[in-house]
Amino acid sequence: MHEYNLTPHSLYAAVSVGLETTTIISVLSKLSKTKLPHEIIDFIHGSTANYGKVKLVLKKNQYFVESPFPEVLKTLLNDDVILKARKAPEDCLGASSSFAVSKTAGEIASGHDLLDGMELAAATEDKETHSFEIDSNQVENVKQRCLPNALNFPMLEEYDFRNDTVNPDLDMELKPQARPRPYQEKSLSKMFGNGRARSGIIVLPCGAGKSLVGVSAACRIKKSCLCLATNAVSVDQWAFQFKLWSTIRDEHISRFTSDNKEKFRGMAGVVVTTYNMVAFGGKRSEDSEKIIEEIRSREWGLLLMDEVHVVPAHMFRKVISITKSHCKLGLTGPL
Repeated sequence: MHEYNLTPHSLYAAVSVGLETTTIISVLSKLSKTKLPHEIIDFIHGSTANYGKVKLVLKKNQYFVESPFPEVLKTLLNDDVILKARKAPEDCLGASSSFAVSKTAGEIASGHDLLDGMELAAATEDKETHSFEIDSNQVENVKQRCLPNALNFPMLEEYDFRNDTVNPDLDMELKPQARPRPYQEKSLSKMFGNGRARSGIIVLPCGAGKSLVGVSAACRIKKSCLCLATNAVSVDQWAFQFKLWSTIRDEHISRFTSDNKEKFRGMAGVVVTTYNMVAFGGKRSEDSEKIIEEIRSREWGLLLMDEVHVVPAHMFRKVISITKSHCKLGLTGPL
């Protein structure tokens, strides 16, 4: 007999990969020997109702809390932590109730082939969104306050990379022979849903081509990429995968290990290193110190993390805090 524990976090993970509340309840009802208690149904509704209502967007190096529902933003601002993190709004046209108003492209969920013409047009219609800016030093505190065990408005983290004019572009495309399979494209579609890059974790079985998924994500964002692997052998493999599947030039990719301390040339590039090299807090050689300082000071478009399931939580958090990245993508296989 197998027992499964439903928690707000597990349900949040379910809806984050595209499962709707009604689908979760329907499948559980089919698999359950007895009728689902009303308490469980209410718990599922309560845990998933607020997902997707709030987004954390980085635009032109400024962090914005964004939502199509202004009343949700007002609820967040009733919290002292978020209110203190908010930057004073500037006078601008289109402001409504002290929120900036903008248009974003509508998203199409999976199964759009079942929509008729009018429904498809409605789904792709530009949506009005409201937002306010927060202090970049308070981002982690704001994210913590929005978790299910606090305000229960879990934030989608997104990167508006196409409109990022501050960070230089990286000239890198997928090679013609690099053709992601349908399941790889499906996983990438969850990441690039509406012209922006969402942070998250992609889980694929061993041998399913996680490397191609990671390289494809880097090619779509076209910004500097920091790729973290578990050991020096994996670093060499990832550097090879970037050269195998993409058109990146040799001078734009470098390895940073105990044996290789390379630096890429140009304004943008790819650095492949290990978690330990970034998180190490002891004394370093002069060459290593220069490279790690550049890694810490640079603004990365994509933080690509391999085998995230084997990384200890304290090291994972340390790496996230040391490096400054717009989008974070973790790759792993099922346990």
